[in-house]
Amino acid sequence: MKKSSSASLLPAAVQPLHQLGQHIRAARQARGWTIAETAVRAVMSPATYKRIEAGDCSVSMTSWANVLAQFRLLEQWVAALAPAQDRLGEVLRAEQAVKRVRKPKGQDDYDF
Repeated sequence: MKKSSSASLLPAAVQPLHQLGQHIRAARQARGWTIAETAVRAVMSPATYKRIEAGDCSVSMTSWANVLAQFRLLEQWVAALAPAQDRLGEVLRAEQAVKRVRKPKGQDDYDF
């Protein structure tokens, strides 16, 4: 029996994926595209596209990326996940930053 991918999905991820699917549906509707047209543009079956709009986590990342690229939203999605947008990550990196760099004894300053 095949294990369901949603069984391994963290509960905190269910609602955001559903919302992402809803945002993708709104982007399609704003452009006046049908599900069939969007699926063809994103190189997938209409059934797979419908699963994306439903927020199905078992759809491949490739399919999600193709859909976002067709709506010209992939770059925005990537930019939203940039390290500079991760406030906690920035604080942790600053705390772990090396305060002083020292060379090991006996190491020359010349690379040639």
